[in-house]
Amino acid sequence: MTTERVKDLLQQHDKQYSTLQKLLQRSDNQRAWTAEFRAVLEGPMRYEVEVTDIRGPNVYLLCRSAAAATRLRFMADDVISKLQPLASFAETKELKLRIARLSTET
Repeated sequence: MTTERVKDLLQQHDKQYSTLQKLLQRSDNQRAWTAEFRAVLEGPMRYEVEVTDIRGPNVYLLCRSAAAATRLRFMADDVISKLQPLASFAETKELKLRIARLSTET
């Protein structure tokens, strides 16, 4: 791929973002949301979860283990009340949890 082609991928055309720009923006959003989310958690629990998306009142989370997901379900009301003052999570009413699959390949 030439340098010119890469520049084309990164430039905005007709007030529309390229697919690559959208992916990069989404990745940045996920990192920022995860950092904000982890700030309201205590101890090692904060490293057990990542925010994958925010859609309306739902925050979608990826947990590293079933144990972390279970703990988070019990803490949900407290976590939501801590999140709501943050702009990104102002509409949050529910946490949607998924458990990450562990790779069995070596």
